[in-house]
Amino acid sequence: MYNEEIKQRFLNTYENEGTRNTIQYLFFSAYENEVPLGKDLYDFNLDDIKLVISSTNPKSTSVAKQKGVFISQYISWAIENNFKQTTINPLQDIRADWYEQFIDPNLKQYISLLDLQEIESKLVNYQDIAVLRLLFEGVYGQASSEIRNLKYDDINKDTGELKLYDDKKGERSITVSETTLNILLKAYKEPTYQSNNGNSERQKESELIQNEYIIRPASRGNVTPGRASQAIIMGRIRVISELFDMEDLTPKSIQRSGMIYMAYKLLKDSGRSELGKEDFEAIGDRFNLTKLKTNSYTYHNRTSMGEYINLENIKKLYPDFN
Repeated sequence: MYNEEIKQRFLNTYENEGTRNTIQYLFFSAYENEVPLGKDLYDFNLDDIKLVISSTNPKSTSVAKQKGVFISQYISWAIENNFKQTTINPLQDIRADWYEQFIDPNLKQYISLLDLQEIESKLVNYQDIAVLRLLFEGVYGQASSEIRNLKYDDINKDTGELKLYDDKKGERSITVSETTLNILLKAYKEPTYQSNNGNSERQKESELIQNEYIIRPASRGNVTPGRASQAIIMGRIRVISELFDMEDLTPKSIQRSGMIYMAYKLLKDSGRSELGKEDFEAIGDRFNLTKLKTNSYTYHNRTSMGEYINLENIKKLYPDFN
């Protein structure tokens, strides 16, 4: 980091490790602009700051704004601690719509159920389809552990109920659709895996490790015989994103797409046009999101969820909703 000692002092003002890491990555991005300009981020003017935010490729205005908030806090801190020679903070009176310039209007960050079905129709491995479906229906977990821990005996073949095991949060159960149930059973019975969706120029087909897990690695190299690694889950999603030229298709975006679909269904089935507290609680519980805690109760962060679970995204993905 440019002026690393100063920036480290600022980072130490935050107790939350996740926040510190987020700001640190922002400082890493700023470094590429600080060095050529020969000045610290706290001395940047508005045009300089635009370069920093733009280089981080934010996917939404809320993300871009959050980066601006952190930069503004850093500048204010530098002023208070006499590192900055002037008391001017270029971001002090910036309007929220200023951050819209950093977002590609053609960016499709989330997928609809129809998009998911279209992708599935072109995939040759049920192993890959199963990962997509599980994420879309609410199965994820710490480091994809709910997906990686799912075994054949954890599935009720009659009801579609899954016993899930998150490495961090422990055990829970949800019921998936009949379509997803059938996909999981086919993925379990699948004997081989087609590399790069059958388009590999090298080893096209490999045997899958035979064990009790639904998602299994291919039997090649130094693969361990237990559950699939997080790298395997990420690798399969990355291949799918490249095949369909969807660079923003990630486990998180697929999960959030499923959350938007659930919101759409809750409103559509009830004939309502607005999401309420109970809707966010139901979605948060289904997708096992971490709750906020007070002295008397716990609840899901509706503000954070509302950044993507909103009527704008519902109408964009599901035009029949009105």
